[in-house]
Amino acid sequence: MGMKHSFNTHSAIELRLCLGIVIGGLFLVSCSSKQEAQRESNELKPVTLVPMEWTPSLKQAQAYVEETSEAQKNKSQFALRRASQTVADLADAQLFITYVLLMQRLNENDRSQLFNEQKGWLVQRPELARIAISSKGGSLEALEYASAFSSITAKRQAELESRLSRQPKQPADNAGRGEK
Repeated sequence: MGMKHSFNTHSAIELRLCLGIVIGGLFLVSCSSKQEAQRESNELKPVTLVPMEWTPSLKQAQAYVEETSEAQKNKSQFALRRASQTVADLADAQLFITYVLLMQRLNENDRSQLFNEQKGWLVQRPELARIAISSKGGSLEALEYASAFSSITAKRQAELESRLSRQPKQPADNAGRGEK
């Protein structure tokens, strides 16, 4: 049996841990006290959370997990559920990256609107995923939920990527000031 194609539980745990650390770090960087944010806006500094040219992609990791899961269709429900949840988590992390990149290109008012919009969408997403489940109470319920969650997240990802592509390349707070 080829070990390099088998789903390695240890690698999946390491991947999730790394993703958690990255997402946690991005979250901490994106959070600042109101006083600090106000002081920065008074100093006319741009809101830059990540470099504009840095657009990490988790699509390769997501494809790997999907391929590995597909190759192990006859494996346990537990392994399939875990792989399905990992794909959903990767889709969510990719959405977060796009959200942060879009936020830093918007002016203060648009950032506030996007924040509120995303907050509402995040509340709706689990309910929409639950509604999509047809195998209520069955062993496939968790798989269907994770699949619906990924699909809903991918749709939102596409929406935010489209909006991001229509934004100027430099942050809105820099516009017209000659700063780079």
